[in-house]
Amino acid sequence: MKKYLALFILFVSLTTVSGAQAKNPTVKDINEIGFNILESNKIQKRMVFKNTSEIKNPRLILDYKPESIGLDYTGRIIWVYGDVLSSTDNNDELAGLLSYGIAMAENSYKGLFRGFFSHASYLAGSKRKETDADIKAVDYMVKAGYNPLALITIYSKTLAQTRYEWCHLQPLATKRMINIYEHIANNYPQYLANNAYANNIYYKNFLHNTTKEMKKLEKKMSKKNRAI
Repeated sequence: MKKYLALFILFVSLTTVSGAQAKNPTVKDINEIGFNILESNKIQKRMVFKNTSEIKNPRLILDYKPESIGLDYTGRIIWVYGDVLSSTDNNDELAGLLSYGIAMAENSYKGLFRGFFSHASYLAGSKRKETDADIKAVDYMVKAGYNPLALITIYSKTLAQTRYEWCHLQPLATKRMINIYEHIANNYPQYLANNAYANNIYYKNFLHNTTKEMKKLEKKMSKKNRAI
């Protein structure tokens, strides 16, 4: 009897843990995940995390916030705007957005007068800064114990595809996700070998919409491997 009781308790415990891990992030998770990323990566740049139900119109003010993600990094406060939290299905996806936000917020510490002109410098090389922030976000996620493939799934849900890249501050959405995928494949292949997101509909949609880019990437990586 005791044996069956112990097995039942173990089953309930495992079910409870599994359910907790699968739950959608809440407002309370923003600070916990944000500071976990900061501490795990030993980032010595002061920033805080706040949230609001408001949706900020990106056309009214020039800041670092991609209009379809809902993050703002001005003032070294990472704001989670509008419905961005409801777009995240797990802690990994929220960690992806916050890691990207942290990487962008670091730019506010660079330059003259402790980053006073960081907005202007962002305009001078916005696409490069966005790409660098995506790559940093992957590294930050891995160091903090989150699955970096979630950055692809949250971008798949939130980043709209513009017609042309030259007239926008950010690179094309597909280009950003391919760059993230390449960085993971080159530096953290274990996440692709045991892909927890293989059956995720947003990950599948990413693959479906980047077939040409993926073929080019496969050739590039194959050529690199042969050279080694």
